[in-house]
Amino acid sequence: MAYSSALTAALSGASESQLANWRREPNALLVPEYSNSGKVRYSFRDLLALRTVAKLRREVSLQKIRKAVANLKNLDDFRHLSNYTLVAADDTIIWVQEDQAVDVVKRPGQHMLATMHDILGEFEGWTGTVVPLERPKPGLRINPSVLGGYPVIDETRVPYDTVASLAADGLDAQRIQYFYPSVTDIGVSGAVAFDQYVSEYGRRRAA
Repeated sequence: MAYSSALTAALSGASESQLANWRREPNALLVPEYSNSGKVRYSFRDLLALRTVAKLRREVSLQKIRKAVANLKNLDDFRHLSNYTLVAADDTIIWVQEDQAVDVVKRPGQHMLATMHDILGEFEGWTGTVVPLERPKPGLRINPSVLGGYPVIDETRVPYDTVASLAADGLDAQRIQYFYPSVTDIGVSGAVAFDQYVSEYGRRRAA
């Protein structure tokens, strides 16, 4: 399942205008995997990569991030950006692998430790707090093996926005559970809270 720009922004820690700038050719930081015919849609891998960029952006300049990505793309076996663990250190960016670390901006750097928890967990971006990716709100879950990583009610395959839409139409949790028995009360409140977060996130202004 693909992500809209608004949902991608809310989950990545970037703004929609920044996403547009980052995908602009030439020298795009990341071109959405699902874009075609002028319609922009991001993949789960795109989302992981964008969270990396958003987290790095708080600590180093966008120019350094662009340089790091460009250097990675010069590798013979470059894969999707989401495959690379990148951390900021001493005003540069380190590519951390299992057995080595490479300074992808200046020169080879000292070994550092980094895990995907840095990207998946909640973090402070320049637009404010970015929700944790696996559980963006209580009662919700994001799992790449369920609907391609689209946010769903925990322990179900019901998209959060389906439930949020029903709640916006005036249905309470009991009525929603009539249509979706596996949706819990906390799932309903989580869907409503996350839908509000996505809407409010779109109105944030990047510093």
